Amino acid sequence: MSEEQKNRALEAALADAAAIRTTIERKANHNQALVGANLTAVAAVAGFVLSEKADLRMFLLLPVLSTALGLSVVSQYRDIRIAGQYLEQVLRPAIARYTGEPSLFGWEAFYWRRKHDGHVAQALAMGVIFPGVSTLALAVTFPGIRTTADKLAWAVGAAMLLLLLGAWSNRLHEMVRSRWARFRRASPRRAPDEPARSGDDGTRTPTAA
Repeated sequence: MSEEQKNRALEAALADAAAIRTTIERKANHNQALVGANLTAVAAVAGFVLSEKADLRMFLLLPVLSTALGLSVVSQYRDIRIAGQYLEQVLRPAIARYTGEPSLFGWEAFYWRRKHDGHVAQALAMGVIFPGVSTLALAVTFPGIRTTADKLAWAVGAAMLLLLLGAWSNRLHEMVRSRWARFRRASPRRAPDEPARSGDDGTRTPTAA
């Protein structure tokens, strides 16, 4: 490959990386908006019920709203992770090859190595905000269920909660796998010449020789 071709390929890779980082920022901002919308809905419903302007069964709206918003949050997190993996595993090696500087574009790996328990804490916080709110709403309204319509609304809310819990458990499972990969990397049993492979979180994990 000629020098001109390398420069063009490098420019294309850098433009691709810039577009991906813009996408990551946009999705992160969207997630913040979704969390705010869920908290606003919870506050509004709780305010109406506690001020006795609405029936207790109005809380049954929350499992539906929280599930819709929570599933979107999980989807955005997955997209962000995939984008980060692409930057680390595809674009970073290409840019290093064109420039001869392997230390460039190491932010994703650096971030994942040093955030440690932050990802788990974040997932648990989101679990309280979304599945936790739905669970509390169903628990509070259960004693007041009387009519067939009430039972149907409660059952729909419970089904939505199970759907949300399934999506959130998958995210927690991914984080546990990432922590296990970090534990294996830190294990003293790894041989000095043991090869490594890319992990699910965009970092390097050891493989068996």
